[in-house]
Amino acid sequence: MAQSTFTRRETLLLTGSALAAAAVSAAPAAPFGALESECLRLIADKYTPGISVCALRNGAPIYSKGFGQANLEDSTRVTPQSIFRIGSITKQFTAAALVLLAQDGKLSLDDTLARFLPLFPHARDFTLKQMLTHTSGLGNYTNTPTFVQSARIDYSDPQLIAAMAATNPLTTFEPGTAWSYSNTAYVLLGVVVEIASQQPYATFLRERLFEPIGLRSTAVDDAAEIVPNRVSGYTPNPKAASGFANASFISMTYPGGAGDLRSTPEDLCRWHTALLGGRVLRAESLRAMLTPVRLRDGSLPFNKEMAKALGEDKPIEYGFGIGLGDFEGHHYVEHGGGINGFVSELRSFTTENVSVAMIVNCDMQGKEDGSKRISAVRDAAVRGALAHT
Repeated sequence: MAQSTFTRRETLLLTGSALAAAAVSAAPAAPFGALESECLRLIADKYTPGISVCALRNGAPIYSKGFGQANLEDSTRVTPQSIFRIGSITKQFTAAALVLLAQDGKLSLDDTLARFLPLFPHARDFTLKQMLTHTSGLGNYTNTPTFVQSARIDYSDPQLIAAMAATNPLTTFEPGTAWSYSNTAYVLLGVVVEIASQQPYATFLRERLFEPIGLRSTAVDDAAEIVPNRVSGYTPNPKAASGFANASFISMTYPGGAGDLRSTPEDLCRWHTALLGGRVLRAESLRAMLTPVRLRDGSLPFNKEMAKALGEDKPIEYGFGIGLGDFEGHHYVEHGGGINGFVSELRSFTTENVSVAMIVNCDMQGKEDGSKRISAVRDAAVRGALAHT
């Protein structure tokens, strides 16, 4: 469950001829010609069987199209209505749920985890805010050697908490002194949502986030549920004639609040439009969510691993489940995700009121330049959206 770029494990949770699906486009394709070329090349080069891309401007769709196949066994095509798992983009929904509970007076983001999980190791040492911003010092359970096997099992909340407590190492630095991406923290935050709200995590998100802003294709995923337009997830297999194999099974109880949602690019763009437009949180709460975290010494954090992955030797700007940055002179907020069989990207430009989302149905395991190729598609979509009039 990765942010915009993805490591080997985080892509699992976190990252022939091209077949273009019948699709809906709300505008002439001219500004998006480069995007369509990138999408078709991605499929032709067997980086993914399919891809869906959407762009909204001022809340209105300016581009929405699917390419390739949603299921290789029955040749179902990807359309704008195709539903994918989104991995770590889930984190900003979990973050928004925590902020809503803070607004409701059910918790404070300055509470320690011990208020809700008093028996969890070191729970008095870090706050919910530090967990939201990856500065809690908690490790990352998706990096453990047994992750793939453990992910196949359904977990109750007590079992999930025990699994997170078994993360090795459980902590990696003193809270507030560094930044390190932690899926463990967000899984625990999903449990906090349930305890504070006294509702199942899926119910709270549906009633407080999805339904009020009309996200009809977004939900906590369940492999047992029959979901019309559900897309199958794949992993590269150069020995197979198709170039792919079915992705390793994962119980969606295991990623929890770190990566258990399914959605469409259209819904993701609607989500950012509503969130950034002030329809989800109070103004002061939204500002807090979008404010880059600073360490105890007042500095922005720097993480060598993330800098290497991004190819940018600069500090990290990260709020509550959302990264911030600049692209060709335009300020954005974003997050990416990867989970078995899928990679996703969501990026929005607040000044221009433009949102772009894309999802592919392949986790790109073993594709060393997979992150670069995904970024090329995202950037082409962004340029097309910003150029659209």
